[in-house]
Amino acid sequence: MAMAMERHTKTAPEVSARADDCFVSTLDVCEVQDRDFTSHLSADERAKYASLPGERRKSEWLAGRLAAKHLFLNRLEVSGETRSQTWRPALSKLSAESLGVYSTWMYRKIEVLAFDGKPGLVWCGKDRPERISLSHTGGLSCACIASGTPTAIDVETSMRRHEAFYRSTFSEVERYWATRGAEGELSGANWYFTLLWTLKESALKLGWTASLWNLPGIEFDGLPGLNHLEPLRRSRHMGDAFVVFTASVKKDGREMQVQAAVAGTRNYVLTVMNPLIGAVN
Repeated sequence: MAMAMERHTKTAPEVSARADDCFVSTLDVCEVQDRDFTSHLSADERAKYASLPGERRKSEWLAGRLAAKHLFLNRLEVSGETRSQTWRPALSKLSAESLGVYSTWMYRKIEVLAFDGKPGLVWCGKDRPERISLSHTGGLSCACIASGTPTAIDVETSMRRHEAFYRSTFSEVERYWATRGAEGELSGANWYFTLLWTLKESALKLGWTASLWNLPGIEFDGLPGLNHLEPLRRSRHMGDAFVVFTASVKKDGREMQVQAAVAGTRNYVLTVMNPLIGAVN
């Protein structure tokens, strides 16, 4: 720990990018409400924060940016020898205490800014090549940082939604898959439909389709076996284990192969996704 803290006081080293890097952090908004973490934001970020409507929206926005900043700073200390050669996101749960590992000035040096509507990183005034993605729901914010390949993250709360949502968002095959997995259990069906939604939202964030109105036309082939997902949907706490699988995303005659990783609890579903190949006409 002494060596780690010493590094924090020095000029941060360059980060070497690897295509198989993928790190995810979650941060409950309650962790940022009792202390003033706006000091961890740059001037531009503070201006954006101040313009947001409502304290809830501000807390979720702030928690997502802090999670992204912490991920970047943590990568400065990750040894290349410890990184897996197989794509599998590494998940960590942050708290107000763990955010304090790094100095406030270091958080200010790494900025999360919008580039063409998508979040990007700026370190000490220079654009970074890493890809980041942010999401929040129901008081939980999360961030993902990856090297090389575009990567998207989405987290949603598992709950019952209006019947029209299911009819308009999911195909007949997808509805059968979700209800079969639930075996008549309403909460189970809600969870599996939420998983399908996070997959579609992640495909949307990858830029493969234009808007939320395109979600009903997106279909997935190659969904994982329900026996692999059941431990997630019954869990009370978010573990660090992902269910990883490859799937085909189809829409309007196009097809894209993706790799996806799913984590979750009985209340949340978190999905990380990146493309294996581009869209095929």
